[in-house]
Amino acid sequence: MTSGSFADYLAGLDEAALTGLLRTRPDVRVEPVPRGFGQLALRLSGPDSLGAALRSVDRDTLVVGQAAAVLGSSATVEAVARLVSAQGQAVRAALDELCGHGLAWFASGVVCLPERLAEHWSSEIGGGRPLATIGRSALAEDLRSAATALGIEVAGLRKSELIASLVDVLSDARTMADVVRMLPKPARDRLDELRHGYGQYYPGYGGRGGGIDHGDQLLAAAGLVVRVNGRWEMPREVGVASWLGQRELLVTGRPEIPSVGISAESTLAGAQAAVQDLLRAVTAMLDEAGSNAIVALKKGGVGARERTRLATRLALPAEVVLLGVDVTAAAGLLGRTDAGYAPTDGYPEWREARPARQWATLANAWFGLEHAPTSREVEGDKEVPPPLPLASAAGDVRRALLRAASGGSSVSAAGERVDWFAPLHGYDAVQLPDKVAAAVREAYLLGVVAADMVTALGEALVAVVPAASGDVEPADVVADLATRVAGVVAETPCTVILQSDLTAVVSGQPTAGVSRLLGAAAVAEARGAASVWRFGPASVRAALDGGWTAPQLLAELAAVSDRQVPQPLEYLVTDVARRHGQIRVRGMRSCVVADETTVTEILHTRSLAKLELARVAPTVLSSPYELDEVLARLRGAGLSPVAEDAAGQVIVERRREHRATTSRVPARSARRSGLSAAELATRLLADPTGRDGGAADISETFERLAKLNPRLDEAELMLLSDAVDHQSDVLITYRSRTGSQTVREIQPRQLYGQWLDSWCHLRDGQREFTVANIESVAPVR
Repeated sequence: MTSGSFADYLAGLDEAALTGLLRTRPDVRVEPVPRGFGQLALRLSGPDSLGAALRSVDRDTLVVGQAAAVLGSSATVEAVARLVSAQGQAVRAALDELCGHGLAWFASGVVCLPERLAEHWSSEIGGGRPLATIGRSALAEDLRSAATALGIEVAGLRKSELIASLVDVLSDARTMADVVRMLPKPARDRLDELRHGYGQYYPGYGGRGGGIDHGDQLLAAAGLVVRVNGRWEMPREVGVASWLGQRELLVTGRPEIPSVGISAESTLAGAQAAVQDLLRAVTAMLDEAGSNAIVALKKGGVGARERTRLATRLALPAEVVLLGVDVTAAAGLLGRTDAGYAPTDGYPEWREARPARQWATLANAWFGLEHAPTSREVEGDKEVPPPLPLASAAGDVRRALLRAASGGSSVSAAGERVDWFAPLHGYDAVQLPDKVAAAVREAYLLGVVAADMVTALGEALVAVVPAASGDVEPADVVADLATRVAGVVAETPCTVILQSDLTAVVSGQPTAGVSRLLGAAAVAEARGAASVWRFGPASVRAALDGGWTAPQLLAELAAVSDRQVPQPLEYLVTDVARRHGQIRVRGMRSCVVADETTVTEILHTRSLAKLELARVAPTVLSSPYELDEVLARLRGAGLSPVAEDAAGQVIVERRREHRATTSRVPARSARRSGLSAAELATRLLADPTGRDGGAADISETFERLAKLNPRLDEAELMLLSDAVDHQSDVLITYRSRTGSQTVREIQPRQLYGQWLDSWCHLRDGQREFTVANIESVAPVR
């Protein structure tokens, strides 16, 4: 390596090291993949890519990186260790971690950082010049005054020696930070102003208030500012000390998390019960959605009212419905249709899969969610309803929490120290406990945590999913996870007990046949270790309306329970069947046909007055209302009518099966095509400059975008032009005309003039974006 640039460092890696780095940064392997190490360096230095990589490191690693940024060209391992008050071995380990993530590298013994990352971390320090540079322009007398204030013996020292002594003292950032902390508040405030570039002026020319400010006097007396050409200037070393004095830039080591002190076997029963409850709840919800699509809001998502209805209808806790909607949508089992949300074509296969495979599908989807289903953020003052995506760091908190608590440690204790494991979560002291509580609550519902301990299921989840690193197909990850938990998620045979109180107690996972039968003829009353279904006149009548006959219904009930149907239930079914169809509603908008006595009774029923019924014959009534309205009102009055067509044939009211096959809006790129880490490493090493075939990538769209937005680098332009040419999804950071910044996942349709016509997944609609206002571009992973 000669120049020490990021691209040169990457080009100097051997195949194993390069493959390892690419494995930790899966976003750079998404098509269009980088051509050559120059483009790779740009992709790795993108803000979204850097942000994703930084969210995977712990606090100590972050602190070491910040220290290297602060020290700049003097960031040797020894200097960083002194700044963070740590042993060299710990610092070296953290730096190796940064290098492995493509966030740092060494050049001539100095730690280097990607330019964008270094600027971000050092931006708070200010742009002051080092003392060595300032000293060359300062008078020896002014340097002598500063040195004396800092306790340096100046007698007999020449100017060069004064500068060297000052540099030596000021470079001890930790000691200087203590000096800054001891300053009076006006001096500390003035340092902050100088650090941010405010209030620099020439003494003797008015300044602020016509003279030297009290804060400047204090700083000058402490030797922390130097007069250069009649102007006060703060050395960069003092800016570092001021910045450091406001934070604890220390390597603390991994927090000690106490062990729960119980065996993994003791959590097995709790985990298995949680899994069974979850699978029953999700199955019931999706079965219900197949019969009656879950109502969607106008702008998408399932609103609070519909969730409440669903929870009441299925006898499920509200938080289980929230979790179920989000997780099944993420797993591809629930999708949007014109009617609302319904099971996808992949649901029947999942429904018949073994419990271990079912759980693995849901757990994998939950672990990868970026938000917390039971603690969703709001935009402005409005809820973002599930399963709509939203920007959130709750997923980082969840994953860090489970990794920290794995191996028998206390989950609650790990939650109290999650700041160390996920330092960039961005939540305040009020929000963070809510996200931790949501992660723990959801982990209990999934059987991942039990008795304040990560269960065998959780250990498998933490081990399998991160290890995939984007090189393994999602289906293979689920298959691997299902294999590992097969011995824990045992199959529980479905048992149906019909009781004399007109209830059915169902234990185990209901089969599709049992769910279909009970869903047609009974109402869910309670769910838990066993679900309770209640039969009543209305539910049995609904089954008969759906085409069942009394003999069929009794035969199916006897078959699923493997015993004789209790006499009260048999009487209920036969009695409802005896009365079912005595009244027939003929579709002629509408005609009610019954015996004369019943017709007379209907005419005198006050609740049916709104139907405006009129007797057209002793056994016939007419109504100006549609067939469905008449049926509903008669049933609401406690009667049991059936529908007939114009020829007098009974209409069997079959339930419509809803399936989410296609969407009204462009589908999201669930997982864009890309290369494995090994494949991309081989390609880069074979063509380091990216010249072979690279010219074909410079399309007309690329050139137009480059002219419209010269601030985007080559890698970002490549991503955006590919998205435009192939109408694929891309992630942009966009600055609106009002100055607000948002992150949008869009699917470009057309580039015309200076605008990009796109489908915006965030707004669920067509939007136009000014190309010049796009600040960064990243792939959708």
